[in-house]
Amino acid sequence: MPSSHRPRTGRRVPAWILGVLVVTGCPRGGPGSGPPQHYDDPKAMIAVFESSERDEWQMPERVIRSLDIQDKGAVIADIGAGSGYFTRRLAAEVPGGRVFAVDVDGEFEDYLLENRESWGTPNIEPHLAMYDDPLLPANELDLVFAANTYAYIRDRVGYFGKVRAALKPGGRLALIDFRPDAEPPGNIAPAKEHRVSRDDAVAELGLAGFELEHEETYLPHQWFLVLTPKP
Repeated sequence: MPSSHRPRTGRRVPAWILGVLVVTGCPRGGPGSGPPQHYDDPKAMIAVFESSERDEWQMPERVIRSLDIQDKGAVIADIGAGSGYFTRRLAAEVPGGRVFAVDVDGEFEDYLLENRESWGTPNIEPHLAMYDDPLLPANELDLVFAANTYAYIRDRVGYFGKVRAALKPGGRLALIDFRPDAEPPGNIAPAKEHRVSRDDAVAELGLAGFELEHEETYLPHQWFLVLTPKP
């Protein structure tokens, strides 16, 4: 990170670098295991992410309320932000703070920059990351949030160890992802064989230095965990 600890914005990852990252970020099971980490057409995925049908089962407003964000000047990162489906809702909760929209697909950045003012959330900051590193500033985040992203990360223990280093004392990590047995509508979820169970996620995150604070069970297709760094 630059010495200013500001997120890197307005940058694209060249195709050859993406290829290297896919290879170097292979899952523990070896090449081919795990879902693809990069969309062939990120812009086409915006319609999938923003589907009105999604609101019915994703319950975004209830999710945000469950996070109980008290500090309106908080600094938050939304990992795998995509179209900003959750990013803009998080940003509305912290009008005096910042929300880093973290993604490896630079194409989403244009969409966020074009829409953040009309959403009333100019505090969204697109943040280009790498497959194996969110590139977040150390000790600066009050909350790191990720929905429907966990299964796409290869070395999850290493990755979330870096997330832990980005959290302030008292910071939290909130994760939502699809249960292996779920049948969500549309094509937003990875194949069942690539999904991670709630118990496996808790175990992996324990190795990354987190402990479960609490969990929510109202989402019909997903687990929802809130964790804090271990002392």
